[in-house]
Amino acid sequence: MLEKKIGEPCPTCETPLQRRRSTFRTIVGDVAYCARCCSSFELARDDENGLAALAPEFVPI
Repeated sequence: MLEKKIGEPCPTCETPLQRRRSTFRTIVGDVAYCARCCSSFELARDDENGLAALAPEFVPI
């Protein structure tokens, strides 16, 4: 699965990606999601570090 950041344009339709809880069994947590074409992408590592600053209790170990 491709890694993308929240707010990056979707490679298919250029709509900004948003955060959404994963519906895949193999991916736990959130994904970058395009509501227009229903595409999901794994979150890039940089984005997870930004989340850690906002909510330290969700920092991956």
